[in-house]
Amino acid sequence: MSTLIKSAVTTQEVEAWLSSEMTPGNTRWFEGPADPAYALSVQPKLTLTAPSASDLPTILVTPAHTYQQMLGIGTSVEDTTINNLSKMDAATRASFIQQLADKESGLGFNLFRITIGTSDFTAQPFYTYNDLPEGETDFDMKHFSIQKDVDLSIIETVQALLKAAPNAKIFASPWSPPAWMKTNGNLKRGSLKEGAEYTAALAKYYRLAIQAFGGQGIPVGAMTMQNEPLLETDYPSCYMSPERQLELAIALKREFEEHGLSTKLWIFDHNFADAMGYVTPILNDSEGYNVVDGIALHDYDGSPEVMSEIHAAYPEKPIYLTERSLWGTAGADRMAQYFRNYASSYNAWVTMLDSQIGTHQWLGQPGPTMFVQDAAQPNRYWRTPEFNLLAQYSRFVEPGAYRIGSTYGSAETVTNVAFRNPDDSLVTVVINQTQEEQSFRVLCDGQQFIAALPAGTVGTYRWNQ
Repeated sequence: MSTLIKSAVTTQEVEAWLSSEMTPGNTRWFEGPADPAYALSVQPKLTLTAPSASDLPTILVTPAHTYQQMLGIGTSVEDTTINNLSKMDAATRASFIQQLADKESGLGFNLFRITIGTSDFTAQPFYTYNDLPEGETDFDMKHFSIQKDVDLSIIETVQALLKAAPNAKIFASPWSPPAWMKTNGNLKRGSLKEGAEYTAALAKYYRLAIQAFGGQGIPVGAMTMQNEPLLETDYPSCYMSPERQLELAIALKREFEEHGLSTKLWIFDHNFADAMGYVTPILNDSEGYNVVDGIALHDYDGSPEVMSEIHAAYPEKPIYLTERSLWGTAGADRMAQYFRNYASSYNAWVTMLDSQIGTHQWLGQPGPTMFVQDAAQPNRYWRTPEFNLLAQYSRFVEPGAYRIGSTYGSAETVTNVAFRNPDDSLVTVVINQTQEEQSFRVLCDGQQFIAALPAGTVGTYRWNQ
């Protein structure tokens, strides 16, 4: 399997790597591995030359046009993945974690999403950090504990990730408040009970969770206040109106400030289709605007273009793509669209299912993850092509990079997105979704290079100005 080759990039050289799709999203990936045509394959360096006339499709890259700054690219560290990891021996588990963190032989992820309590992707009975017998309450949080996260090796796994990637960032999301805080007394469905005392109790609960993670050496840089707040369904969930989330954000920011916590608050954490209607009541409120640090979005309904609308309305509030799994070159292009519409991050959802598509409690059948574990031989696992396609971004787009101007191109030829890294190297990720090889030209600041991208393949090109 190809590894990243480090070399000095002169002003006349363009480094290139290719990865191909292969039966994207197909359940055959739960049956075993297969080799796509290109898998992070290093290509001969291309040459930057003086501009010339060309009939090729042309990508115009304009580094002077600077857009959002990147926080990072990563995945989720939910119990389904951790439960599968726990079946491996220590050496195999360590090797797996290294593949998430390492830029030379792995993905080089630097942003991880953890759950506050249980999500639907878990092998465990649903739980929170303050579960009580029916009819009891605990506004003082005397029974609060993250011990289940310790017992289930969640804390240990996140600690190991941070050791492997010490500069990585963590953000957290809850799927449900404790049942005693909810209108139906259940982690499934329902909403937060009315009244300031319940808003205050939930704010305290979240503050204690952030402190407890910090006490385990897991600094939580940001959190969302409710995963998918417009969804009520038969796994942990909680309807939360924007007005109620505004109240919670104000109370939670107060809790953080009073206890010296710098964790940022991201609102919404749900689909493009409902985003403007949800965030405007919060951000149009002066106090809400002051306590909110960012906007989190999922991509299961609607268009990424709404992120550009939100950016135009609230340009000082960063936007984060906190959940979506993508497949193939169409997925790589969708990811380019996130960034072209002001997303400052991308996080995949669920890192490893097993070959029996387990173990989870979601209500549908998930597609293949970037890793699949052999359910009969837990120490055996394989990469799917999505590992490579994700790495075409995550290995090369550094935290702190800025998206820069580039013409999008066309799905009938090639599409792209471009960045400038903190070391001033330029990176363009180019996607060929067609069934034919596509030649193209990149024109940037008085220089050009010409490349050919095989059918169904993503290319990453890096050079210095």
